[in-house]
Amino acid sequence: MKLKRRPAIIRIPKRRKPTAFIDGSALLREVATHARLAEGAEGVRRILRTVFVSRQIPIRNIAQQVGLPVPVVAAVRGELEKRGILTRKGGVSLSDEGLSVVQSELGFSCRKRFARPSAPPTPAVLDDVRERLAEIAADRPKVNVKLDQSHATPETVLKRAVYLYEHDALEGRNALILGDDDLTSVAVGLLAQHLEIALGQVVVLECDWRLIEFLNAVTQREGLSDIAVMARDLREDLPATLCGQMDVFVTDPPYTLPGLALFVSRGAAALAPEVGKQGFVSFGRRPPAETAQAMASLIQMGFAPVEIVPKFNEYVGAQVLGGVSQMIHLISTGKPQPLVTGTYRGALYTADCKRRRQSDRAPY
Repeated sequence: MKLKRRPAIIRIPKRRKPTAFIDGSALLREVATHARLAEGAEGVRRILRTVFVSRQIPIRNIAQQVGLPVPVVAAVRGELEKRGILTRKGGVSLSDEGLSVVQSELGFSCRKRFARPSAPPTPAVLDDVRERLAEIAADRPKVNVKLDQSHATPETVLKRAVYLYEHDALEGRNALILGDDDLTSVAVGLLAQHLEIALGQVVVLECDWRLIEFLNAVTQREGLSDIAVMARDLREDLPATLCGQMDVFVTDPPYTLPGLALFVSRGAAALAPEVGKQGFVSFGRRPPAETAQAMASLIQMGFAPVEIVPKFNEYVGAQVLGGVSQMIHLISTGKPQPLVTGTYRGALYTADCKRRRQSDRAPY
């Protein structure tokens, strides 16, 4: 007897319920509050980025990388698991929903939507960016010593961009660059292109019209559309549209203590009033008394210097700095408190401060 052939069974997959919109910033704040995390929303973000980059990672390794105790990280993990962002599969990893959230809402490598992160910059990528930076830098305006300009080498500005990337200061971040004769903004833009990551809004404030025209031409030619260059003398207060809006500021200020206080004050005014926002300051070594004074001013403005890297920056010339300066990585401890507000009318650049000192010593 011939058996009747059964019709093929077509299994229709269950339709997944659409994920409700999740506000990334609100998620970070909520988790930080429930986990009682002193590092705030930025601390939660650091944990998520560590998981994102690692794909799958033991909790103790997360704790080591973000510098937090394991029980604290476990509390944050628990809150994120409750919200369906993290899952445990041989370690801590992002759920599908979590991957969507960190890319669409937090900006992690969102140029490759829903793809896992690529490897850190390879030597080949770094060589390509360095070579292009050197070509661009060869045509930039000459230094104006009256403004304490001294060009950092292409290797240095690329190292800065990589340092920012490693410290979660690029992807989806709004960043303010205070003065840019070094072309740090260009290095950041080119590195982001090569890594296929999306920046937030990068704003450059510059008072030298030669550099403003040059940077505008370069960013347009290189397709660095996330970078906006604005004319601004930092003796004047920040535009209101920038105040309290930034996640990061970057500066290589004049070589004087007043210059450091002024430029960091402007950066402080730009940062969102939260714990964990970042500042990156390139500044030359000073005598012990002046170093103490510089650190005291940073702390007074509400920053914790979490890392100081000696001889990080190398410059062409820069005899005042001995050809090098250190990188100071700052973390805000709450709402930053600028030391300088409003219009600044004091001595600023090296020549100004030298004349001021000579005038103070002059006999009556």
